[in-house]
Amino acid sequence: MVDILNTLNAGSGVDIKTLAKNLTDTVRVPQQLAIDNRKLSSSAKISSVGKIMSVVEQFSSAATAIGNPQTFQRNPSSSDPTKITMEFTGGSTASTFSGKVAVNQLASETSILFPPLTSLSTNLAGTDANRTLKLISGTAGSPGSELATIDLKTVNTLPALRDRINQIAGFEATIITGGTTSSPSYYIGVKGKAGESNRFFASVTTDVNGTASNASGAGLVANGAEVIRQGTDAVISVDGVQITSGTNIFNDVLPNVTITAKAVTNADVTLSSTYNTVGLSNAMATLVSGYNLMLETIKTETAFNIDPKKRGGLANNASTNGLVSELRRFTTQSIAGFNDGVHTLASLGVRTNRDGSLKLDETAFATALKQTPEIVEAVLASKQQITDSRLSIISATGVPTGKYKISKDDTGQWKINDSLATLSTGKLTGKAGTSSEGLIISLPPGVEIAAPAGYSTALYYSKGILERFNDMLKSLKDSQSSIQLVSTNATKAISDISLEQTKFDAKMKLIEDRYLKQFSQMNSAVSAGNNTRSALTTFIESWTAGLKG
Repeated sequence: MVDILNTLNAGSGVDIKTLAKNLTDTVRVPQQLAIDNRKLSSSAKISSVGKIMSVVEQFSSAATAIGNPQTFQRNPSSSDPTKITMEFTGGSTASTFSGKVAVNQLASETSILFPPLTSLSTNLAGTDANRTLKLISGTAGSPGSELATIDLKTVNTLPALRDRINQIAGFEATIITGGTTSSPSYYIGVKGKAGESNRFFASVTTDVNGTASNASGAGLVANGAEVIRQGTDAVISVDGVQITSGTNIFNDVLPNVTITAKAVTNADVTLSSTYNTVGLSNAMATLVSGYNLMLETIKTETAFNIDPKKRGGLANNASTNGLVSELRRFTTQSIAGFNDGVHTLASLGVRTNRDGSLKLDETAFATALKQTPEIVEAVLASKQQITDSRLSIISATGVPTGKYKISKDDTGQWKINDSLATLSTGKLTGKAGTSSEGLIISLPPGVEIAAPAGYSTALYYSKGILERFNDMLKSLKDSQSSIQLVSTNATKAISDISLEQTKFDAKMKLIEDRYLKQFSQMNSAVSAGNNTRSALTTFIESWTAGLKG
């Protein structure tokens, strides 16, 4: 051991701390490198997932900006929206429609005005022991039921009466000031709901010995209360067919369409449901650019390279290797469920480059958009169409895309795809356990009752590329998706590595401290030996000199 220490120059000022560290590093360095590599690998996975999800969010936001994939492909249009407007409702697109509509009469509310009082604090009951205001449906000549009864001994001022009437559903009261500043007059006006069926009138009576009579004198009276406007229904004509409504809103003229009358027309207004060519073009551009960006990002983050610095963070990761294949399937899958044909992106001018990216042949797309807009619509957007436009789809939750036959058999039973369906309150519901499970169709009385035995119509239900992409993007963002789990597991791995690092550092410190202690003891022993050797050398040299003398 003395020879070893001499070789190391021990006992002669050697740096035993550096010596202990260097010996410890022979163990520490390779193990630390392995820990660092695992940490870098996990960090790279998190980074790669983050980059991919950032692109997913961009694509998802762009797709959302286009609009509802079931409605963006059509535009509800009015040639004069100041007179009539049209909008789609129910989350579905209406069939292509164009018609001439005229507004003959707007719906209005019944409105009455009571005789004026000279003060807002005038006692509405006057000098009567009791006085009652009643709002009654119908007209004075043809009264209906009582709608409201108000005790004017309790509610005895105009402001109190106004507030009480405003608490009654369907009524609105307002105080109107007339006359002059020095001699004001206060009126109370009352309005009800629009429509002829909501007409009403008012009576103010007092009861004397069980006999009711019209109130008179001071206070609120109905004598001379003027019905200044009788409630009317809205009347429109659609291509010559007259239709009435208690409000200015018509929901039943066309399936999934709301028509709102704004003003009486002097000439026909054209309402139409037309193809939204701008929306379809934007959808295609978004689809191509979003696809290419996703493909490039995924390929980069999953690429393998012998140089770790150039390798994707998700290279050789089994959970993400299928992403590119899954993405590419969207460009080749066909769209079924629209008419009886099968359609693809390629038929619209979308070409696939050798590297897998997409390129849009704008000339071919423009031609398709002009000649067959319904095919462009079917491929990009989602279609729910019934050949009998009197029927409409209420819900299609979880229903496979395709063509569905809706029929009435010889016994009067309604079926979907030849399986019995449930008909209740105008709703035809697909049978559980069949392909039509989740399908609910609105069946108006005119069809339900009048349809003859053997009646049949077709429902076409397709899911466009855009909605399918939306579904895929949603699945990727799910916390339990394979790509999200990669990030979750990598985050956990880094946490575990941090704990492992702490334990490893503590272990290495113990080893280095042990080396340092051992070398200190050895150094002390060698130093002591050196001192003894020096003393002996001096003694021998002195003794030898004495012998010579």
